[in-house]
This record gives sequence, structure tokens and C-alpha cells, in this order.
Amino acid sequence: MYEVFVQKDHGGPHIWVGSVDAGSPDDALLLARENFLRREPGVSIWVVRQSDVHRTDYADRDFFARESDKQYRTLAGYSKSNAERWRKYKRSLLDFEKDFVKD
Repeated sequence: MYEVFVQKDHGGPHIWVGSVDAGSPDDALLLARENFLRREPGVSIWVVRQSDVHRTDYADRDFFARESDKQYRTLAGYSKSNAERWRKYKRSLLDFEKDFVKD
């Protein structure tokens, strides 16, 4: 069995489109072309033996554990207290600007 990846245009990514059962890589390329590029254009096909694909185990949650908490990079990490501090800071800048313009 071979996994098939197709690149639709130059510079684009190769996208997994399916699998073919073939005896050799050359046969897999021919089968992939016939099965996956009959109606769709493409510029490149990759075929990879399934046995050569290495993957993570779904049960291995530690593999994807984060080294440190980086919630500040997401919307969930932006708390109400941060929003209030930002509003106070902007108000202080406006007050400073008003005082500066008066003089």
C-alpha cells in the first residue's frame, strides 16, 4: 500500500488524497495518476509506502504536551483584567496628551 500526495500547482503544498495498492513505486505512481488526477489538474505526485510513514500514537498525550503555558498567545489567555489595564493605560495617555496640549 502507498499513500498518495498531489501538488495541484507549482509552489503549493502536496496534499494527501488517498491510498493505492501497488507492487512497486512506479506502479503506484501510475495508479495514483489514473485514480486521483483523471479529472483534476496536478503538477506533482508523491507516493510513500505506508510502512515508511511514521506517526504518533493517539494515546501518547505527553508527546503533544506544551513545555510552558503560552495561553497569552491565544484569545483564551487574554483575561478581563488585561483588557481593563489596557483601557486604563489608554486613558492615561489621553489625559497626558490633554495636559500636554494645554501648555
